[in-house]
Amino acid sequence: MFRKLILFVGLLVAVTAVLSACGGGGGNAGAGAATVSVEGSEFAYTPADITAKPGQKVTVNFKNVGTVEHTFVIKDLNFKLTAQPGQSASGTFTAPSTPGTFQIHCDVAGHTEAGMVGKLTVQ
Repeated sequence: MFRKLILFVGLLVAVTAVLSACGGGGGNAGAGAATVSVEGSEFAYTPADITAKPGQKVTVNFKNVGTVEHTFVIKDLNFKLTAQPGQSASGTFTAPSTPGTFQIHCDVAGHTEAGMVGKLTVQ
Protein backbone atom coordinates (compact mmCIF):
# COMPACT_ATOMS: atom_id res chain seq x y z
CA MET A 1 0.00 0.00 0.00
CA PHE A 2 2.83 2.40 0.91
CA ARG A 3 4.53 1.71 -2.45
CA LYS A 4 1.33 2.63 -4.29
CA LEU A 5 1.06 5.87 -2.33
CA ILE A 6 4.68 6.78 -3.15
CA LEU A 7 4.08 5.93 -6.82
CA PHE A 8 0.91 8.04 -6.88
CA VAL A 9 2.63 11.03 -5.26
CA GLY A 10 5.55 10.74 -7.70
CA LEU A 11 3.16 10.63 -10.64
CA LEU A 12 1.26 13.63 -9.30
CA VAL A 13 4.50 15.62 -8.96
CA ALA A 14 5.55 14.69 -12.52
CA VAL A 15 2.18 15.69 -14.00
CA THR A 16 2.25 18.99 -12.09
CA ALA A 17 5.76 19.75 -13.40
CA VAL A 18 4.74 19.01 -16.99
CA LEU A 19 1.60 21.13 -16.77
CA SER A 20 3.43 24.08 -15.22
CA ALA A 21 6.00 23.98 -18.06
CA CYS A 22 3.27 24.01 -20.71
CA GLY A 23 1.97 27.52 -20.17
CA GLY A 24 0.96 28.82 -23.59
CA GLY A 25 0.79 32.39 -24.82
CA GLY A 26 4.50 33.11 -24.61
CA GLY A 27 4.95 31.99 -21.03
CA ASN A 28 2.14 33.76 -19.20
CA ALA A 29 0.41 31.43 -16.76
CA GLY A 30 -1.97 33.91 -15.15
CA ALA A 31 -1.56 35.85 -11.93
CA GLY A 32 0.44 33.10 -10.18
CA ALA A 33 4.00 32.11 -10.94
CA ALA A 34 4.88 31.36 -14.57
CA THR A 35 7.52 29.20 -16.19
CA VAL A 36 8.76 29.80 -19.72
CA SER A 37 11.23 27.75 -21.73
CA VAL A 38 13.40 29.72 -24.16
CA GLU A 39 15.97 28.43 -26.64
CA GLY A 40 18.90 30.54 -27.80
CA SER A 41 20.70 29.93 -31.08
CA GLU A 42 22.61 31.92 -33.69
CA PHE A 43 21.16 34.60 -33.44
CA ALA A 44 17.63 34.35 -32.08
CA TYR A 45 15.47 33.39 -29.13
CA THR A 46 12.54 31.01 -29.47
CA PRO A 47 10.13 32.33 -28.38
CA ALA A 48 11.45 35.87 -28.73
CA ASP A 49 8.60 37.50 -26.80
CA ILE A 50 7.21 36.60 -23.39
CA THR A 51 4.47 38.14 -21.27
CA ALA A 52 3.87 38.48 -17.56
CA LYS A 53 1.40 40.08 -15.20
CA PRO A 54 2.58 42.95 -12.98
CA GLY A 55 4.36 41.54 -9.93
CA GLN A 56 4.33 37.97 -11.28
CA LYS A 57 7.25 35.65 -10.54
CA VAL A 58 8.63 34.26 -13.81
CA THR A 59 11.03 31.34 -14.04
CA VAL A 60 13.04 31.19 -17.27
CA ASN A 61 14.50 27.88 -18.40
CA PHE A 62 17.07 28.94 -21.01
CA LYS A 63 18.63 26.30 -23.27
CA ASN A 64 21.49 27.13 -25.61
CA VAL A 65 20.91 25.11 -28.79
CA GLY A 66 23.59 27.09 -30.64
CA THR A 67 27.29 26.50 -31.17
CA VAL A 68 28.64 29.45 -29.13
CA GLU A 69 27.92 30.92 -25.69
CA HIS A 70 24.63 32.84 -25.38
CA THR A 71 23.01 34.87 -22.64
CA PHE A 72 19.43 35.84 -21.80
CA VAL A 73 19.49 39.35 -20.35
CA ILE A 74 16.74 41.71 -19.18
CA LYS A 75 18.96 44.65 -18.25
CA ASP A 76 16.18 46.76 -16.73
CA LEU A 77 15.44 43.95 -14.27
CA ASN A 78 19.09 43.08 -13.54
CA PHE A 79 18.39 39.51 -14.76
CA LYS A 80 20.94 37.42 -16.64
CA LEU A 81 21.35 33.77 -17.57
CA THR A 82 24.44 32.39 -19.34
CA ALA A 83 24.64 29.04 -21.12
CA GLN A 84 27.42 27.35 -23.05
CA PRO A 85 26.55 25.39 -26.24
CA GLY A 86 24.27 22.48 -25.38
CA GLN A 87 23.84 23.67 -21.79
CA SER A 88 20.88 25.14 -19.90
CA ALA A 89 20.43 27.74 -17.17
CA SER A 90 17.40 28.69 -15.08
CA GLY A 91 16.48 31.67 -12.98
CA THR A 92 13.50 33.54 -11.58
CA PHE A 93 12.65 37.23 -11.65
CA THR A 94 9.67 39.26 -10.51
CA ALA A 95 7.97 41.29 -13.23
CA PRO A 96 7.73 45.03 -12.54
CA SER A 97 4.57 46.16 -10.76
CA THR A 98 3.64 48.50 -13.60
CA PRO A 99 2.91 47.50 -17.21
CA GLY A 100 5.57 48.08 -19.83
CA THR A 101 7.89 46.52 -22.40
CA PHE A 102 11.44 45.46 -21.58
CA GLN A 103 14.17 44.39 -24.00
CA ILE A 104 15.64 40.92 -23.83
CA HIS A 105 19.03 40.50 -25.51
CA CYS A 106 22.20 38.44 -25.66
CA ASP A 107 25.07 40.52 -24.33
CA VAL A 108 27.81 38.45 -25.95
CA ALA A 109 29.74 40.85 -28.22
CA GLY A 110 27.92 41.35 -31.53
CA HIS A 111 24.93 39.12 -30.76
CA THR A 112 22.43 41.90 -30.02
CA GLU A 113 23.52 43.65 -33.21
CA ALA A 114 23.06 40.38 -35.13
CA GLY A 115 19.41 40.35 -34.03
CA MET A 116 19.45 38.23 -30.88
CA VAL A 117 16.75 40.25 -29.15
CA GLY A 118 13.28 39.76 -27.74
CA LYS A 119 10.90 41.47 -25.39
CA LEU A 120 9.14 41.00 -22.10
CA THR A 121 5.69 42.57 -22.05
CA VAL A 122 4.18 43.21 -18.63
CA GLN A 123 0.42 43.68 -18.95
